[in-house]
Amino acid sequence: MALSRRTGGRSRLTIALLVLTSIILLTADFRDAAVVQSARRGAGTVFSPLRGAAETVSSPFSNAWHGITDYGDLEAENEDLRAQIEEAQGDAVLEDDAASQLAEILEQQNLEWVGDIDTTTARVLSSNPSNFSETIDISKGSNDGLKVDMPVVNGAGLVGRIVQVTPNRSTVQLITDPGFLVGVRLLGSDLATGTARGRGLGEDLLVDTRLEPEIDDPPEPGTALTTSGAQLSAFPDSIPVGKVRTVREAGGGLTLELVVRPMADTERMQFVTVLLWEPPE
Repeated sequence: MALSRRTGGRSRLTIALLVLTSIILLTADFRDAAVVQSARRGAGTVFSPLRGAAETVSSPFSNAWHGITDYGDLEAENEDLRAQIEEAQGDAVLEDDAASQLAEILEQQNLEWVGDIDTTTARVLSSNPSNFSETIDISKGSNDGLKVDMPVVNGAGLVGRIVQVTPNRSTVQLITDPGFLVGVRLLGSDLATGTARGRGLGEDLLVDTRLEPEIDDPPEPGTALTTSGAQLSAFPDSIPVGKVRTVREAGGGLTLELVVRPMADTERMQFVTVLLWEPPE
């Protein structure tokens, strides 16, 4: 029994010494000592299976740990990639938008019907539609010579008139506003005149005329109307206003009423032109 205990104790001591020696040999910084290198290789050979097994067991945990610690870096890389893609897409949209804006500006400059009236082009900043009014804000004001009641147009025709001015910004009442009124005449006729009024966002204009059903020939659909330019008119002559869509009797059958589609698309404008023109007093 004593021999067995002694042998067991010696075995444990021997194992402990071997482990301690191996650790020292594996970690000691004797890189140039041949005997140490030889001993280290021997210890590595003995413990290699154990190390391999430990690495196999710990590999999933190590991978999970790296996945956790590297997640932030991967997320940052993904964010950078997304930003680059969005920037490229944004550049393409901006190029298309710039081309569209350039075409619209060039269209504004070719307003033959404006004649020799001075003009200035402004950007549409915002729209303010409601049940009671329809207006837009533009990027120029009194510092640019703009005043209340000056007409506003685009390449297609009459857009509205200025109703409020600040130094760097103005508000324009649109032709479709229910409170907007403009004197008009049928193109090619000096006698067929009337008053056009807005009826709200997306709605056609309504024109009350002096045409009588029993005397005057009703205008054909598609007939154009322009500003009348009558004496003391709020707008200069010959600005395109719209085209006739339908004709109907009004005033108990005594006059004709025209439903007119505006020339200018007031819902899709990026730029407008202000005529630096004031109504005569």
